[in-house]
Amino acid sequence: MKKLISYCLIATVSFTCISQQSNYPYKWPMYNDINVDLSVENPSFKFNDGPLVMIDAAHKNFFVQSHLIKPLVDIVLNDGYRVSFIDKTLTRENLNQAKILIIITALPFDFATRRSAAEMQTFTENELNEVQAWVKNGGSLLVFSEHAPFDQAINPLLKKFEIESSVGVTIDTLNYDKSYNSRMIVFKGENLNNSHPLVNGKYEVKKLVSFGGSALSGEKYDNILRLGNSSLNVRHQTGNGPIGRGNSQGLAGFYGKGKVVAFGDSNGFTAMIFDNEDGSKMYAGMNSKGYDWKNFVLNTFDWLSK
Repeated sequence: MKKLISYCLIATVSFTCISQQSNYPYKWPMYNDINVDLSVENPSFKFNDGPLVMIDAAHKNFFVQSHLIKPLVDIVLNDGYRVSFIDKTLTRENLNQAKILIIITALPFDFATRRSAAEMQTFTENELNEVQAWVKNGGSLLVFSEHAPFDQAINPLLKKFEIESSVGVTIDTLNYDKSYNSRMIVFKGENLNNSHPLVNGKYEVKKLVSFGGSALSGEKYDNILRLGNSSLNVRHQTGNGPIGRGNSQGLAGFYGKGKVVAFGDSNGFTAMIFDNEDGSKMYAGMNSKGYDWKNFVLNTFDWLSK
């Protein structure tokens, strides 16, 4: 049976509502943390008066389809931005309405219905060119890779901006949260670029953790989340990879007149609870205690919107 998921949120002046249908075969072990604090003490803009943040919903975006995007939408709205979803082809005409475009967990198929996105088209060549031209003319792109097969799906878009994602899943045998496993990569000290506004901006950021994902390479960008020599790209459980090996899980920089921020893991921009097989729970994202994801998310949008 298809599960109908609806979104209704204040976008510009009126309500924008979109519906997505999902053919997922089972219930996911993760869900939104309804107790996470997503309030913003000093919003960047008056409510619903800030720049428009447009979220791609036209490419089987898993976080959109599963509603796991909601905490990100909530904090962006609380900071005064306007938010809309775009469930149609990405064109400059559509994109010109927005200041920031978010492309997160895009695939050519519903997540978990296939193992590989290799040799499949997620974005048309025209869409890739339109997004590239929009950024070059002043747009701000926030884009996420992930573990396989998301990395395969997003690579054609990343390459338009001289960024490439590894394929598989990234771990670190030294710099990881010892309470969990080597996929929980910790960024602090020299591995966290504290000279960039994403880290030393409006809000304090001292320590972050990623939750798997992929590794990025892009020499023309500032390396925000630096991977050390103890990081490895390994085969993902889907059977994909390892292909390539980057030196970053977070890049930021200018492209033409616009800006690009790319991450190898998207979970930090959520607020999820995972039910583990042993009955325990794991918190991932802006609800992770001891990490500064909420502040980092706010800094990211602050930099992209200026």
